[in-house]
Amino acid sequence: MEISRGALQANFDAVRKLAGTAVCAVVKANAYGCGLVECATLFHRAGARMVAVTRVEEARALRDAGVAADILVLAPPPREALRQAIDMNCALALGDGSDAEPYAEAAKAAGRRARIHLKIDTGMGRLGIRPEHAPAIASRIAGFDDLSLEGIWTHFADATQSGRMQLDRFLAVRAALGRFAPRAIMHAANSAGTITLPAARLDMVRVGTLLYGQDPAGADAPFALKDPFAWHATAVSVRELPAGATVGYGSEWRAKAPTRVATLAVGYADGFGLEPAARSESMTEAVRLGGRVAAVALGRRPSPRFVWFGDRKAPVVGRIAMQEVTVDVDGIAGVRPGSVARLPARRLLVSAGIERVYVP
Repeated sequence: MEISRGALQANFDAVRKLAGTAVCAVVKANAYGCGLVECATLFHRAGARMVAVTRVEEARALRDAGVAADILVLAPPPREALRQAIDMNCALALGDGSDAEPYAEAAKAAGRRARIHLKIDTGMGRLGIRPEHAPAIASRIAGFDDLSLEGIWTHFADATQSGRMQLDRFLAVRAALGRFAPRAIMHAANSAGTITLPAARLDMVRVGTLLYGQDPAGADAPFALKDPFAWHATAVSVRELPAGATVGYGSEWRAKAPTRVATLAVGYADGFGLEPAARSESMTEAVRLGGRVAAVALGRRPSPRFVWFGDRKAPVVGRIAMQEVTVDVDGIAGVRPGSVARLPARRLLVSAGIERVYVP
């Protein structure tokens, strides 16, 4: 994998200019596949106010690598990890009123105040304090000498649809919490919110998707995004197959005519061809998925399984194996053993074992 520092920098600069406020660069999940330490270092040097991770283990990796950026841990840590996070001077999400006491105990043991970012559940429904309970929780936090209410935040379920309603709820909470945390950092906007809800930019935006060159769902960036990511694999064999020859497990693909194919040293164990199964198990989703597969099988929609040699697409033939895949290179001149193909990928699914090379 080849990661362009220049593209990451350009995207960060464009986001900061659009937001007109501080930027928290989200580097969770290995910086969306682009490399946790490298990206956090780059965004910190570019001027990010904070970098955000989900897990204390990610924060530990940054500190062990010497990254001095201010770190926000977005998910409330397990109680046994609280002291470690406080020792690293991380800002910590608190999303349950009953957690204030354990945070205070861990801070006292660590000998430093815990920096709290109180999460308000305005409609996402996963984590956070209900708006009507927020003043009481903020008052409780303010009552502990070992806790500092540094931030108040929320997260949009869909910034382009319900975002305005969630923002209104959040702003109402801000007014109610002012006396407990008059200087708290207020943050609500994710990538989609930064684009579609200027009023949600507040004191800081938390941006991930845009930094890595991708539009968030339902919103298009008002600037040219630069893709920092390219994934490559090498052809290890190129062969001429006669009509009727089959390829792959199950012999599911059969050549209708003499066909030239190339086999690449990459497969599903590396993340090639994988799709995240993260949607609801609903009838609507089943119909959508079934319709897509049927359209490809009937030839009414191009298959999403392919690689590029230069600007030419080579479709996958047969099943994708664990560490090999075969593609049709008929009519693509110059493909031989050693030729390098560029692969489409869900970046987060690309194996962590794949080498990442950083270029200017």
